[in-house]
Amino acid sequence: MKHVTPDQWAYVIVPFLVYGGIVAYLAVLGWDTGMRENLHRNPLVIFFKMISAGLERATGYPGWAMAGALSGLWSLGTAAVGLYWDVAWHIDLGRDKQLFTPPHTMIVIGLAGIIYTACIAVVFATLDNAPVKLRIQNLRIPYSALPMAALGIGAMVGFPLDALWHEAYGLDVTLWSPTHLMMVGGGGLATIATWLMLVEGRPAGRPTLLGRGILALSLGAILVGISCFEGEFDFGVPQFQVIFLPVLIGAAAGFTLVLARAALGPWGAIKALVAYLIVRGSVALIVWGALFHTFPRFPLYLASAVVVEAVAAWLGTDNRLRYALVSGVAIATVGVAGELAWVKLSGWGDLPANDPRIFLVVPAAAIAAAVLGAALSKPIRAQRPVPALAAGLAGLILVGTVLALLPRNVGNVNATIRLIPVGQQATVAVDLQPADAARDATAFGVVSWQGGGRVSAKLNEVAPGRYVSDRPVPITGDWKTMVGLQRRDEVMAAPVYLRADPEIDAPAIPALPQRQTAFVRNTTILLREQHPGPAWPGVLGYGGLAGVAAVWSALFAFAAHRLSGAGTEPRVPQPVTPGQAPDSAPWETLPQQQDSLAPPRGRPSP
Repeated sequence: MKHVTPDQWAYVIVPFLVYGGIVAYLAVLGWDTGMRENLHRNPLVIFFKMISAGLERATGYPGWAMAGALSGLWSLGTAAVGLYWDVAWHIDLGRDKQLFTPPHTMIVIGLAGIIYTACIAVVFATLDNAPVKLRIQNLRIPYSALPMAALGIGAMVGFPLDALWHEAYGLDVTLWSPTHLMMVGGGGLATIATWLMLVEGRPAGRPTLLGRGILALSLGAILVGISCFEGEFDFGVPQFQVIFLPVLIGAAAGFTLVLARAALGPWGAIKALVAYLIVRGSVALIVWGALFHTFPRFPLYLASAVVVEAVAAWLGTDNRLRYALVSGVAIATVGVAGELAWVKLSGWGDLPANDPRIFLVVPAAAIAAAVLGAALSKPIRAQRPVPALAAGLAGLILVGTVLALLPRNVGNVNATIRLIPVGQQATVAVDLQPADAARDATAFGVVSWQGGGRVSAKLNEVAPGRYVSDRPVPITGDWKTMVGLQRRDEVMAAPVYLRADPEIDAPAIPALPQRQTAFVRNTTILLREQHPGPAWPGVLGYGGLAGVAAVWSALFAFAAHRLSGAGTEPRVPQPVTPGQAPDSAPWETLPQQQDSLAPPRGRPSP
């Protein structure tokens, strides 16, 4: 198999070794519970109860909730490594030769693990006689397991639909095809269901330090999951308008950090951010340092976390709608400005500096997402939660903002491209017609990919309408090189060098000393594998995406609503151990100013 070495399969095995090691440790930790069980009972039941007891002892959370949450985090971590590895693979090396490459296998394992997580939560809740209200005969079904199962099923359904899509339209490598979005969306949003499991299983007593750390990790994982939609921008080969980057950053920050501050109390946004940076940094180091692929850059969200904390300290979080609206405005201005400064400082990519739409669409996305994040925090008691009408309107605004930016047009621009050889590479000189075609460009440069990495170069104006790259770029072998030009909703490209691709009957575009060419839609070059096909697979793909998105949204709303009231029965509070430190007092006896830790309605304080 092209580009695969046997040692790469070790990355598929390692997650199972880690999971097995954790299970073994928990079984030892809960050994005394197993010894108290009737030895004539099913040994598998005894084993599960040992694990459950070990989890509760280590984290302070009910065993069923933590078993589900940790299984979910394990599954989603495996899928995240597979996803970023797979995107880097395609950008650096091109198409793969078979379906089950190591990264594809990790993605499948991770997404199947979402369904496994829902089943684990149900099994453990049933065996532990967990105080959940939803029951079918002897089964006890946590409300949080419903969206978890639906996300896993929707993501897995994306696989056969993806095969059908590729059969009809070719092997595209965009992250944003409808079938890919079903899979990425299912995995990314399952992080929310993981957090809901911990909320549903909140203990009567104070969680341990480890339990609180896992809760913060679950919220950081949400930021990781939602940031997956920025993947094409992370690797520097975006196929959509550059303005999507600040929009996606503002939306991810607004949703997650507003939720985290409401859920964790003071410094909650910072705690979630630290967890996010650890996870994203680890994944990036694996992809770049261990697998030797292009380094996936990522936003820091630092400015956004700081302003969310400042807004919460100023206004409090009890009036969730007010808190969300002001936080969204702060993120859309100070937060996104900080991220764009990071993009420029790190040389990450292009900035939509010449696009005035940024002053409309970024605030719309950030504020709408912040309202949705605050609405999801409904299980965390507040004096004035977000009204359902406001949450519904915010969802429509967010979806409308994204859809409004999807169209990609082509302007009437031509170019004379000259190559100045530098060894096996060449400096690129571009003369534009008309000469002012790039004057108000939101992105303009040269990019090379699929020759074993990714190389980009800026185009500097040396005379009216004449631009020269600031570094030479590859023009031989398997490399593909093009000039990209974006002007607001016009997303165009002109080829510099493309090798012949007999498998898809694509002719070579040689690296000529001079070529006159017209700019075309960028996907004409980026997605050479695509070809026309019948309409019905497209209808099925987009219809499937819309359908699962509607089901996911409804189940999230249902679970959040049920968990905010009588979704669970009150657990009998455990007595505080003599000599226990003051900060280990029962969760729900903390002062009222830590509104995020107050008990939900219908749950008596101990």
